[in-house]
Amino acid sequence: MFLQDASSVAREGLPYWIFYLLLCLILLLLAFIFLRDKDLRIRLNEFLSGAKKRMKRTQMRIRLKRENKRKADHLKELGQRAWMEKLSLPRIESHFRTLEHLDRERAEKQAELKDTLARIIELQKKISDAGQAPRRLRKRENEGEPPARPMRHAAKNEERQFRKEIRESDKKIREGQEFLKSIEIWKNEQFVGIGTILDDGRTEHKDFLGIYVQIDKLNRKILHYINEIDKFR
Repeated sequence: MFLQDASSVAREGLPYWIFYLLLCLILLLLAFIFLRDKDLRIRLNEFLSGAKKRMKRTQMRIRLKRENKRKADHLKELGQRAWMEKLSLPRIESHFRTLEHLDRERAEKQAELKDTLARIIELQKKISDAGQAPRRLRKRENEGEPPARPMRHAAKNEERQFRKEIRESDKKIREGQEFLKSIEIWKNEQFVGIGTILDDGRTEHKDFLGIYVQIDKLNRKILHYINEIDKFR
């Protein structure tokens, strides 16, 4: 833009060096005004300081979220180990009962989906057979047998019914898969709950010590990031 202005000035007869001299004078004048205007400097510093604080706070929140996620993973591992060991502890019995219920529901849904899938395979074979029926009937007609239009019509209706049932079965499988995903989420929540109880009480077990050490390290990091976030409010 400045070069365009300079070209325009040059065409009008004003030397380049005068244009740049005037430009430097304008910039110096602006700098002088800025240095003399204390309120302007304060407002600019406050703006830059606020932006820096917001950026730093955002970084701390991202790191805090990451460490909380890592802690949750360790708590889940703690709960999974307790579940595999069938740890006997009154405080976690309700979680164990919930996990047993979820495992039963998962097994039932998996069996249901297995039957549905087998039915889809069976229907696909029937559709293939139904699709060949009209050709067989036409061949028989060509060989001199009476017309079999009602039978062809019935075969097409049967094929449409099979395809409709397949669509319904596909929907059932998709819904079942979503249900299984939700069960896994519920189970993970139970594992985290068990791990939290064990961590709070520091239940003694040879398989838990290493996880406790990792959780302690994460707790220190989490506390550090919380304090840092408070500094940049």
